[in-house]
Amino acid sequence: MQTVPDIDRGGRRRPWLSIRWTIFGAFALMVLAGGSVSVVLGYTLTSDAVIGEAQRRVEQDLHSAWALYDHQVENVRHTARFVSILRRTRDVLARDANGAEVEDLRRRLEVIRQGSGLDWLTLVGPDGRVAMRTRPPYTAGDILWMDPVRRDAVLTGSAAGTVRLPAQAVAVEGDDLAGQAAIDVRPTPMSSSTVERRLVDGLVIEAAEAVLDDAGRPVGHVVGGILLNRDRAIPDAIRDTVFRNEFHEGRPLGTATIFLDDVRIATNVLDEDGTRAIGTRVSRAVEEVVLDQGQPYRDRAFVVNDWYLTAYDPLRDPDRNVVGILYVGILEAKFLGYRTRLIQSFVALTAAGMVLALLFALAMAWWLSRPLKRLIDAARRMAALDLDTRVETHGGVFRDLHTLNHAFNQMADNLDRESEALVRANTALQASNGDLKQLNQNYMDMLEFVTHELKSPLASCLFGVGSLKEGLIGVPNAEQSRVLDAVERNLEYLNEMIMNYLNLSRIEKNQLRFEPRLLPFRKEVLDPTLDQVSRQVYAAGMFVAVDVPEEVQVHGDRDLLRIVLDNLLSNAVKYGRQNSTIRVWHEEADEGIQRFRIQNEGKGFKQEDGDKLFRKFSRLDVAELRAKRGTGLGLFITRQIIERHGGRIWAESRENQWARFSFDLPGGTVGGTVGEEGGTS
Repeated sequence: MQTVPDIDRGGRRRPWLSIRWTIFGAFALMVLAGGSVSVVLGYTLTSDAVIGEAQRRVEQDLHSAWALYDHQVENVRHTARFVSILRRTRDVLARDANGAEVEDLRRRLEVIRQGSGLDWLTLVGPDGRVAMRTRPPYTAGDILWMDPVRRDAVLTGSAAGTVRLPAQAVAVEGDDLAGQAAIDVRPTPMSSSTVERRLVDGLVIEAAEAVLDDAGRPVGHVVGGILLNRDRAIPDAIRDTVFRNEFHEGRPLGTATIFLDDVRIATNVLDEDGTRAIGTRVSRAVEEVVLDQGQPYRDRAFVVNDWYLTAYDPLRDPDRNVVGILYVGILEAKFLGYRTRLIQSFVALTAAGMVLALLFALAMAWWLSRPLKRLIDAARRMAALDLDTRVETHGGVFRDLHTLNHAFNQMADNLDRESEALVRANTALQASNGDLKQLNQNYMDMLEFVTHELKSPLASCLFGVGSLKEGLIGVPNAEQSRVLDAVERNLEYLNEMIMNYLNLSRIEKNQLRFEPRLLPFRKEVLDPTLDQVSRQVYAAGMFVAVDVPEEVQVHGDRDLLRIVLDNLLSNAVKYGRQNSTIRVWHEEADEGIQRFRIQNEGKGFKQEDGDKLFRKFSRLDVAELRAKRGTGLGLFITRQIIERHGGRIWAESRENQWARFSFDLPGGTVGGTVGEEGGTS
């Protein structure tokens, strides 16, 4: 069977897609595109749903943490308020109690303090001096440190909140509280890169209540507080209540932390060694939002050694200053596992659906393309000149294919009939073509014979007319000189026509002699040609300006290049303006190429007519140019010669100003190689 060539006659590569695979490819592209979009959307929606839901859970957990934290604040407040209404508290502060009663009250208050989980419970007199402490070493008589809670209690009678106490204020409340408050700050991944330090201040939940006498006048205050540094009760209560002590891969699922500034002072976040990460710091991203801007943070964050879905809120003292952070978080890894499993299931289902869709697409493509495949096979047999080929026109479900099959059979019938007529016509055409070739050969032989036989007599006529004009036989008068000039012009026109027809005959018969060699263009081509056309230039009152260096060399046939220059310079004189300048100059073109330009001043031509000038027997339909006699062969012969040299020629013009002919020739240097057909260098 005849195969279809890969390249058609126009040089274009034939289409390589088949209908069957194109249909399948279109189905497959839609399936793959839809599946890819589905996977991307599924991944995005699943991620947003799983992680988003987990993040919302963390935010709710933070609300629960705040409820537990506020409950602890209220616990301290209620304890302080309960102590403030005791009769003995009022008597001690009013100094109406004896030593035994004071000691008994101290023991009772210490029991209350311990039962309520407070770190201190202190009675303060109206002058701000401590009347009683309930924690060893039971220091008294000093002026109590004035923090925002204690200040507000003096002003309003009751206050509670979170405050930051300096180390000395913490130390005086109990002999072991200073050690509990002191924390070494440790380097932590993703935290601020500040210098390591030791934290000595304490973060405290504190409440203060005024103690009133029977007349309602304040006689002092009860101050209670819980030191949050290293405290486990609040973080563990949050974890146990909110997260129900769940674990993931051996680690607590949920964690809670209380920060003083950016340092963890109470936490159940664990280090790599399994100890509580006291002294580690919050990440820089959280610090910028919560501590620097005083805003909540709700997002994933790096916590000590892992990623968590987190919620951070600033802890503020009664003056609204940010003194710390309350945090809850859930291990992100658990929800990433949920997301991965959901996505894997979704991708598996999508892939299975895509495979089924692709199999269906392949079956549909095969079914749809089968009638076309039969028609293609028939067309190939027809192309292989099997003119008896026909296709079935019945069956099938596609009306268009039925019409196409019927049209193919009609075409085959017509082609069969026309083939016989074509064979007969081709036989007659071959006979006619042979006759035409013989006639053309006879014509070219006659043309060559006539032009060759006319050349010598015409040269003698030109010589004779020249002799008469020069007065070698006698000085002619004015009327005789005018007639001799007219005869000379006609003889020169006939000589030009004869030379052009002679060259045309050689070109048509591929007998143009071509012997290239390396030659100096100015000396052997341009200057001799200028001498040859000098009489025409002088008669037209023109001037030739030449800018071609002596050292420019080209690879070419000297005689053929003189024909090129003669045609171009003769045209420049013939169609140029009287008393104008003809310019001939040289330019460097690409490497190894010499470019020459010849330009005259005159009528010129339209730029789009430039290519027409080089056609055989072509002359432009311009009144000024029709007045000049010519054969329409000079530029055709010129281009044939230039192209034979491996160069190119083109024409440019600006109407009513100038016309320019440019041509490129292969150049060379002395000692270079010769052209393709011989010669020496």
